[in-house]
Amino acid sequence: MKYFNKLGTTGKVILGVVLLLVVARAFLPAGMKYGINWYLGNKMENYEGRIDDFDLTLYRGAYQIEGLKIWKKGANPEQPLISAEQLDLSIAWRALLKKEFLGDLSVQRAKIVLSDSKDEKKEDLGQGQDWRAVFKKLIPLRLESVKVADSSFNFVNRDFKVPVDVRLDRIEGRVDNIRNTDENKDPLPTRASVVARMQGHADVKGQARLNLLSKVPTFDTDAQLQNLKLETLNEFFIAYGPFTFNRGQFSLYMESVSRDGRIKGYAKPFIKDLDVIDDKESFKSMGQAFNEVGLALVNLILRDGDSKSLGARIEFEGASKAPSIDKWGAFWSSVQNGFFESIHQSLEHSISPKDLKKEKSP
Repeated sequence: MKYFNKLGTTGKVILGVVLLLVVARAFLPAGMKYGINWYLGNKMENYEGRIDDFDLTLYRGAYQIEGLKIWKKGANPEQPLISAEQLDLSIAWRALLKKEFLGDLSVQRAKIVLSDSKDEKKEDLGQGQDWRAVFKKLIPLRLESVKVADSSFNFVNRDFKVPVDVRLDRIEGRVDNIRNTDENKDPLPTRASVVARMQGHADVKGQARLNLLSKVPTFDTDAQLQNLKLETLNEFFIAYGPFTFNRGQFSLYMESVSRDGRIKGYAKPFIKDLDVIDDKESFKSMGQAFNEVGLALVNLILRDGDSKSLGARIEFEGASKAPSIDKWGAFWSSVQNGFFESIHQSLEHSISPKDLKKEKSP
């Protein structure tokens, strides 16, 4: 006690802060873990969940949520809708220096699994839940950046003997300068990018410039999917088609821009080396037979003789909620690709938000 009395006011304040941090580090993680698990177990409408651990990293001003799982009530907790190995939320110090209290979020090995089914008890598409409220409970700060590493997304249907499984894995993505603390003068100050792999082999890439602070969505995006082997999706096609592929590589290139409630863009789909009907194939239905014969005829007529690819350029423009699609232009582009001039299989970088004209008032 006599040593404490010898301390000046500053020393006592420093000692008090240190003791407070020690107590917080010792007891707060257990309390936060209990509170989050109570919320996930009792307060969600149609889902429940849990976390394995909660930890603090005081020197970074950060906390970690580990082993997150959220599943539909009555479902198997080992087949959750959402899971994540770790969520790390830290104070964005660069924003704090500008008097804004924001966070940086890092997500490690997250997984989302959407399950379709004719049985309502087995169907799990994330409906009937206010996910914004759940997110705010887990991540209470407004965010300045988000980073996602080694994550995955699956769409499954287990109603069939061979289950449907459409999957994206090795997802790596980030969004920076969400609140524009960099004071970037660009009208689209936020940068986003993502890379992934589809069905274990096809490359997916996307990038965007955005303004997330505007009342109306404003963005300039492009994305591409390259060399997806269509036969790896046969379970999906037979379930929702019905048709199947023996062989074929699908690629897609897209660009879109949006401003003042309007959107403009294009999509260029290509199918290379398409083979639909096997000599020994046994059709499971008349619908499958008609679909596959139709695809084979389209391929025979419209494919480019040099690259053996079907292709089209589909343009869209109009109100963001319901843009018009140039169907005749898309059809004519496929004819041109097959008989006259091949469409370039790449991004064009040919549009920008400046290309959008404001809709005239009536």
